[in-house]
Amino acid sequence: MVNICVTGIWHQGAVVSACLADLGNNVHGVCDERTVTLLNSGQPPVHEPGLPEILQRNLKAGRLSYTTNYAEGLERAEFVFISTDTPVNMNDDSDLSPIYAIAENIGKNIRNDIILCVTAQVPIGTTEDLGKVVRSLAPAHVCLVAYVPEFLRLGIAVETFRQADRFVIGCNEPDVARRVAALYEPLERPIVFTDIRSAEMAKHASNVFLSTSISFINEIANLCEVLGANALEVARILKMDKRIGEKAFLSPGLGFAGGTLGREIRALQKLAITRQISTPLLDAVWEINAERPQLVSRRLRAVLGTLEGRQIGILGLTYKAGTSTLRRAISLDIVRGLVEQGVEVKAFDPLANLTEVSDLPTMQMCSDPYEVAQGSSALVLVTEWADINSLDLSRLRQAMRGDVFLDTRNLLDPVRMSQAGFRYFGIGR
Repeated sequence: MVNICVTGIWHQGAVVSACLADLGNNVHGVCDERTVTLLNSGQPPVHEPGLPEILQRNLKAGRLSYTTNYAEGLERAEFVFISTDTPVNMNDDSDLSPIYAIAENIGKNIRNDIILCVTAQVPIGTTEDLGKVVRSLAPAHVCLVAYVPEFLRLGIAVETFRQADRFVIGCNEPDVARRVAALYEPLERPIVFTDIRSAEMAKHASNVFLSTSISFINEIANLCEVLGANALEVARILKMDKRIGEKAFLSPGLGFAGGTLGREIRALQKLAITRQISTPLLDAVWEINAERPQLVSRRLRAVLGTLEGRQIGILGLTYKAGTSTLRRAISLDIVRGLVEQGVEVKAFDPLANLTEVSDLPTMQMCSDPYEVAQGSSALVLVTEWADINSLDLSRLRQAMRGDVFLDTRNLLDPVRMSQAGFRYFGIGR
């Protein structure tokens, strides 16, 4: 059994701490009081399928606990993880101050030698700096450093930890890298060893590649709509090319929401500016994506004319299906844009945690989709939920004042929607 401390816990840290404990390690988590209360009761701060069961199992076994006290959490820790969900502003610029604050608290409270494992999403060069911060405050102890980029996905985070495509161990010292890798070896997943900066850049590059794929297919979708092609068919054909692959990120829609993918583009743009390197591809990906949330208003105006005074229903608000978080959810940008045009917005989401966002736009939250539909000129599907396909489409249509349904996920069958009486619009088809 290895002693591990995981710091800066919200979504990522909750998954990492619970899953490491489930592998038989002794894990202490350090986080704020509200999150400590939730986690010690066996509930994660963000809805994540399968995570409550893992938390409860390991809390009961005595392998897992959470505290607000760094000295308590770090006691006897051999590995210390910084697993913060890096905060970003509305322009997707990362705020690293909480991460450096965590490093300072680690340095002030460690009582033995440690291996510092950074899993937080940070700009290249940050991991080594964090190690310097800890060492400067704890000169009597050895602090070795590794960067282990996380590739967790909201809504399936437990699965993407246990069945990871690969674990990347970024460390400049081979012996330390092997010790870190040993934490993940019981999962029997591929492990890649590299240096710290290559690991940091690999995280940047992975997310920016996904961002580029999304902006690419959205440009193709724009062309498909005016030229009479179907972007879903185009994507299906592309994925049959082995050089592209069946799991390629090629789903036309509203683009990537702020945070995880956006911060990587901003980080590389900033790093490039400081070194006088141009990034025309990254700039184009950013610009294409920034325009996507406006698509909903444009489509609705094209079909309905003026939106002022109308009621529009939004189905699904969360950042991603299967999670409760609203942080940087694209739905909120859409709602704000509609409200600014004089629209009355009604919304439904079975999982959304409304307390998570302090500046929610003006909207009426409803108890079910049919209440949203009541009196609405149009419905807009932004985020799906588990049993969305069981909707009574006829009932939904009959409750509406209008008949427009905009499916930004291309989730529903156009024929069924038409048979239910909707004027149905997808993206790219």
